[in-house]
Amino acid sequence: ASRVEKSRAQSDRRILPSWYYRVHALRLNEDREENGYDFDEDLSELEEDSEQRRDAEQLKEEEGGEDCECGGKDLECDCQFEDDDNMDDDESERSYEGSDADYYYELKEEREERKREKLQERKRKDRQVEIERAKEEEVRAAYRALKQTEEGQKTIPIESLAGQGFKLYCSDHVNHFYHDIYATKRVDFYHLDDTDNSTDNPRQNEQTPGGETGMLYGDVYLDANANCGFGPFRPPSRASRKVVKVKSCDGKYELSFMFIGNGYLKLRVSREMVFMGRYNASPPVPPPTAPEVFEFAGIWRDPEKERAERQERMVNIHRSPSPRESWFEMNHPMGAWNQGW
Repeated sequence: ASRVEKSRAQSDRRILPSWYYRVHALRLNEDREENGYDFDEDLSELEEDSEQRRDAEQLKEEEGGEDCECGGKDLECDCQFEDDDNMDDDESERSYEGSDADYYYELKEEREERKREKLQERKRKDRQVEIERAKEEEVRAAYRALKQTEEGQKTIPIESLAGQGFKLYCSDHVNHFYHDIYATKRVDFYHLDDTDNSTDNPRQNEQTPGGETGMLYGDVYLDANANCGFGPFRPPSRASRKVVKVKSCDGKYELSFMFIGNGYLKLRVSREMVFMGRYNASPPVPPPTAPEVFEFAGIWRDPEKERAERQERMVNIHRSPSPRESWFEMNHPMGAWNQGW
């Protein structure tokens, strides 16, 4: 056989990438519905290696070198065959004609769709990380202001925490837990029973130095699998860099609060709490990249502002589009949006 035929025979034996065999075996051996998550294992590996690949490609371009010493001229060289991840991805026509060709190209189309989904998810995650970092910096600025206030022998009073809630922000948490539906992290404070005036609760009418009635409790929600109640604890009357440590209601975890004042706080919890897996049969093992302690930046939730924002969103959802927002005006080359009117 000629070298070209030999090369083609070698290509035929290696034409199908490793992800195909893995997903095919997975769906063959497991009795369940098919979904795009089946492709995530190898796509995650590609994601992790993408930066190294870009660096290597950039280095080759800068050095003006070839991908291989043979310069791509030796048909029997291994460089003639793309790696599993890129194999056959750039071909516009079906080059594989095996008995399972239809199934292969069906899976390939599913995989491409999943790659697009993960790309969009990555973009949303990056945007969320930017938001969280901006909020973290806002709380750090409040902390610096508190430090200056204390150094000037002044204090910042804290209003009653009962019935108040704070949104929590943490870029580390986003990096480890972001998914399609990333819920708002929050902490809420309350009296155990504001309406109970009976003598069953001996602390009900206890006054703290700041004027709070009774001890406070709270709930912290990080995600669907990491949430708990905590307390009781005595709320502070003034902002301070002193840490207030509170136990979770089950006694398993310790929450360290720093009440900065002016609607800001910090919360530090162990990674064991963050990865508690409350509704899992067994808690997940935190990855080695996870920090020992997660620090959350808390910003007061303004009920009136949130209510106004919700109403504005509802109005925007139900309002009729203007003539300039029709499909033609927004998408057609002759539409107003493309004409710059």
